[in-house]
Amino acid sequence: MAPMADLVEQLEVPQCHCLNEAKGHSLRHAIHLDHREDLSQCLVSDADEELLISLKFMSAVKISALQFECADADAAPAKVRLFVNKIGLDFDSAKSEAATQEIELAPAKVRPGASPVELRFVLFQNVSTLTIFIPSNQADGEETKLGKLVVLGEPITHEGLKRSEEQQKVATKGDWLN
Repeated sequence: MAPMADLVEQLEVPQCHCLNEAKGHSLRHAIHLDHREDLSQCLVSDADEELLISLKFMSAVKISALQFECADADAAPAKVRLFVNKIGLDFDSAKSEAATQEIELAPAKVRPGASPVELRFVLFQNVSTLTIFIPSNQADGEETKLGKLVVLGEPITHEGLKRSEEQQKVATKGDWLN
């Protein structure tokens, strides 16, 4: 199992958005460190129960788990469909296209203090954009709420061996000069 660190610092917050969010109850309430610990300030759906959240990362990450929390048990998400690196999804395509992973959320998985929901780690290895479609809530009501959304995983670091000074001179000189 990969180390699980909060990837909030890896989010490109101005590029993250949510379709069907109510005014005054935006995605920032669920993902921003200053707001997400206060579950009374939450992301709320507007016209119906569906939410389509798009999270953009500054660089590629590996995602191992997601944590969903909501103080209102009836309005908490009941199911999520996750899409990796799909740009421009709308509600129709989020319903019809094959998801990277679908998760049924029991009420115990979305209550305050709930443990993270493990993902199929092999499917979330090189993620630059994560789209989360929430089609329904626990009570099948008209309003879905999400107080806290935490993405857990690790950033992808590109490491390589550094050439020695001698190897750099040989490469710079070139074989044809010998």
